[in-house]
Amino acid sequence: MSTEDQGIADVVRQLLPRCSSITSLVVEDILREIPEFAHDARLMDLLEAAATENVSAAMHAIALGTRLDTIDAPQAGVEHARILARREVPITVLLRAYRLGQTRFVEGVLEEARQQGFELGEGMVELVRAVALYIDRISDQVAHAYDQERELWVGSKAALRQQWVGQLLLDGPQADVSQAERALRYRLDGWHMAVEAWIDDSQDQSSVVGYFDRAAALIRRAGHVRLDHLSVPTDTFQVRMWFPVSESWTIDTQALAEALREAGNPVRLALGDKRQGVAGFRTSAASARRVKSLAMSAHGPVPRVLSHAEVAAVALLVDDPVELQFFVSSTLGALASPDPRCEDLRETLLVYLEANRSYHMAASRLHVHRNTVHYRVQQAMEFVDSELGSDTFALQMALTICRWISL
Repeated sequence: MSTEDQGIADVVRQLLPRCSSITSLVVEDILREIPEFAHDARLMDLLEAAATENVSAAMHAIALGTRLDTIDAPQAGVEHARILARREVPITVLLRAYRLGQTRFVEGVLEEARQQGFELGEGMVELVRAVALYIDRISDQVAHAYDQERELWVGSKAALRQQWVGQLLLDGPQADVSQAERALRYRLDGWHMAVEAWIDDSQDQSSVVGYFDRAAALIRRAGHVRLDHLSVPTDTFQVRMWFPVSESWTIDTQALAEALREAGNPVRLALGDKRQGVAGFRTSAASARRVKSLAMSAHGPVPRVLSHAEVAAVALLVDDPVELQFFVSSTLGALASPDPRCEDLRETLLVYLEANRSYHMAASRLHVHRNTVHYRVQQAMEFVDSELGSDTFALQMALTICRWISL
């Protein structure tokens, strides 16, 4: 040990009886700067206990010449970190407390040394370095304890949310609404818009939660949603969300899809209808689930964001595939065949009907010549073995189903 090191050890050894005074300075400074601790008796007690153990451990280690970067965090400090995690106090607040404590501890030792007539000289640099090593190690340990507790806490909260949401989604006797609202921190008497969000399972699991959080933020921004939403994981790569909206609320799904693309966010979204009250909470989720089923079963390209309003007629039918297939086959005949030629003819006929039977508009949308549209429409109707009369609702419905669902 160097002469300077010995000097530091001698001074701090003689300051050990002043340990409680230095601890008080540290606690007072932290409480003054971080009001979250000052207004909670449990947090104050743990802070004082952690500060007492940390100051004592640091001073005794310096006095004995022990390396401070080998000392473990005191139990009170670890428990303090865990309580903060359960109280959902940001980890930045915890780490700031340790930085404040570090500064005040060094200042307190220097003040006490000066009052006792000690001169540290160059030893001040060694004191600062030793304390910095100690705080760096302790901060890592309490941060690890915080992260572990936070993970457990979030998991238990997610399980609780899933339990309440499961009760709300059941048909029959409803859960106690007031208790559900308190547990979920979400009002149930307003208008809701449910969203099914999912991501390809090839994505890194560690990034999935972040993608979902950022997708929710984009939904809130695009839809001008000011209140907090409710989110419940349904799988590692799937989340169900509800957003509190107004009766007149709308959202531009294309703009939202573009925002996801620009952000490099691979999440896909199925938006349900906006509905009101507890019943609306359930029915909006059901509509979002149907839209997701439709998007997952589609055999062609599907928009990144799909709303129930865009595919309502088809989405209502996805729960009965047998009847769906019978309706399509009986309406389209041979045109329902899954071969590529029939797919082209079906799409052309559908676009033609959507364009109010305008060959020109259909050609523009399909990026082909007008004569090509005319020829394909005629070919399609030969397969159907019918005429394009005034009522084409069933025909257009069957074609739309084929666009979305592979039968």
